[in-house]
Amino acid sequence: MALAVRHQMTGLLFCGTVINYIDRVNISIVAPVMQRETGWSKVELGWVFSAFLIGNALLQFPGGVLADRWSARKLLAVAFCGFSLFTLLTPLGARVFALLLALRFLVGAFESMTFPAVISINSRWFPRSEFGRAHTLSISGVTVGQVLAYPLTAWIVLTSTWPMVFVVNALLGFLWAAIWFRFARDTPAEHPRITAAERDYIAANLPPRPARPLALRAVLAAPSLLPFAAGFMCFAYVAALIVFWFPTYLAEARGLAMGDIAIAGVALLSAGFVGLVGGGALADAFLRRGWSPQFARARLPGACILVSLPFLMATPLVPATVPAIACLVAGAMFFNVGLSGFATISVELNRHQAGAIFGAMNTCAAFAAIFGPLSAGYLLGESANWVLPFAVSTAVAAISAAILLVVPVRPIELAAR
Repeated sequence: MALAVRHQMTGLLFCGTVINYIDRVNISIVAPVMQRETGWSKVELGWVFSAFLIGNALLQFPGGVLADRWSARKLLAVAFCGFSLFTLLTPLGARVFALLLALRFLVGAFESMTFPAVISINSRWFPRSEFGRAHTLSISGVTVGQVLAYPLTAWIVLTSTWPMVFVVNALLGFLWAAIWFRFARDTPAEHPRITAAERDYIAANLPPRPARPLALRAVLAAPSLLPFAAGFMCFAYVAALIVFWFPTYLAEARGLAMGDIAIAGVALLSAGFVGLVGGGALADAFLRRGWSPQFARARLPGACILVSLPFLMATPLVPATVPAIACLVAGAMFFNVGLSGFATISVELNRHQAGAIFGAMNTCAAFAAIFGPLSAGYLLGESANWVLPFAVSTAVAAISAAILLVVPVRPIELAAR
């Protein structure tokens, strides 16, 4: 039995987010090799990483608006071609630092449009009772891509040269864009391979699109949007702090070698994958059983973040290394159920403006993510007391949980009247 076209779309989007995240982290993996060749300082390397993050924050909202009002399919193809092109050119910046900063900024800018476009596509293809599982699987490449990036990048460097890493990653992006543009369509009605039964099923379970889109000022000023954007900021702050500082914590606080750190990293990312996709599927199951979107998209993820808090706080306090890692892995699984909530709640706020709404939320989250790793460095200072950054992360995560548990999910179109 052939796989339904909407599920084939999910598979393509999953592969796309895997490539996206391989492309995001490749420079951090080859940075030690590049640093030896170029003589960059750690401060300069930090600016290289930050240039990408700044670019990644700036076009989230415009990308979401374009996806909703123009074509999410075409926008994704343009975004992949854009960040693949500037990835391909990255080695040219190795000798001219300002050029490298510009290239990494442009990689981030084009990548910033991808996730708002993904939610815009899924909002047109999946009924509410399927949306959580489909969308979280579509974006779960954020964890799988990071897992694959390390061995793939290391293998390319060992068998060839570090510039070849960027060439291979760029070719993967161009290839995906070509397949996507040929196969995908913005709506089920436009797809030549969809069956009448699948098309009718989707159409019967999606609300009709309005003749005129909601004004952008109404989207940005909506009382429903602002608290969830703040909650997503708190979530992103904690997630970025953990991802960037986890290897250093294991090396300095727990004395692990690189091989053991890699194994722990795979466990952490795998737990994140389970939490993200499992949270989306669980939310859909509750919706099919008659539970409210309020519970499925907000209360359930908020409760799971709440469950993660003692695991996060216990990580630096547990004396033995393996139980400490187990605490953080368990905490990451429950914590990432929260991501399934923030990643899907924009559809409940306004399905037809989901790209713009998520773009606005993700803009806030992307800027907050810049400060997570930075603040941890200041908190650690010279003492390397890891209790303090974990305590701050736990407190910030608690704010994120409280917002999901308390703030009502009210459709934005009601506020626009």
